[in-house]
Amino acid sequence: MPNVVNLTLDTLMLSNTVSAQYKAADLLRNLNSHYDDIVAYIWSVDGSWRFDEGVDYLPIGETNLVKDQADYQLPSTARRIHKVEILDRNGNTRELTPLSEKQQPTDQKGDPTSYKMVGRSIILSPVPEYNYTKGLIIYMSKSVTQLVDGTDEPKIDREFHRYIVYGATRDWYFAKTNITKKREMEREMDKMKLQIKDFYGQRHTDYDAKIKPKLENYQ
Repeated sequence: MPNVVNLTLDTLMLSNTVSAQYKAADLLRNLNSHYDDIVAYIWSVDGSWRFDEGVDYLPIGETNLVKDQADYQLPSTARRIHKVEILDRNGNTRELTPLSEKQQPTDQKGDPTSYKMVGRSIILSPVPEYNYTKGLIIYMSKSVTQLVDGTDEPKIDREFHRYIVYGATRDWYFAKTNITKKREMEREMDKMKLQIKDFYGQRHTDYDAKIKPKLENYQ
C-alpha cells in the first residue's frame, strides 16, 4: 500500500540516508510539493481536460453537456470540487445540489438538478436530455489535499505514486549538491511523465473540454 509510511521509506532508501538525516517534516513537505505538481500535470495532459491555472485563481472546468450522458469523468480525484453548475436550455446558469451518500442519481431524463461524486466521475441527475456547448461547469480547489498521516495515500493512480518519491529524493540530492544523483532522479521523473502522458492523454477524446482560471470568492 503506497501510503505516507511507504513513500517515506522508499524516499529514504533512494536517498541512501536515514530519518535522522532527512527530517520527517522536510521529507513530507517535499512529497506534498511533488504530489501537487503531478496532479497539475495530469490535468494538463488529460485527453479531455486541458488545464491552465493562474497563480491566484480558482480553476473552472468546462465541458460540453451531452444529451443522454450522465457520467462525466475527471482525470483525478485529488482536487476538491466546490460546486457544479449547468447551463439550461436557455443559457441560464443553474447550480446543482450535491447528493448525499444515501441518495442515488435517477436514470430518468430531464434538466439536471443535482449531482453525485462517484469515484472519478460526476454523475448528473436527472440525465440531461439536451446538448449544450460548455454547458457543464465545475469549480475546483487549486491544490491537492495534503498528505499528513502515515496512512494517507495519494489519490492518483498507484503506478504513478513513485513519481512523488523520485521528486522528494531529487530534492534531497539537490540540497546535498549531489548533481549526478539529482539528474538521475530527474531522468526517472521525466520517464514517468511520458508514461503519465500516454496513460491520461488518450482518454475521453470524444468530447471537447477546457479548464480556465477565473477569480471567484467563496467566503
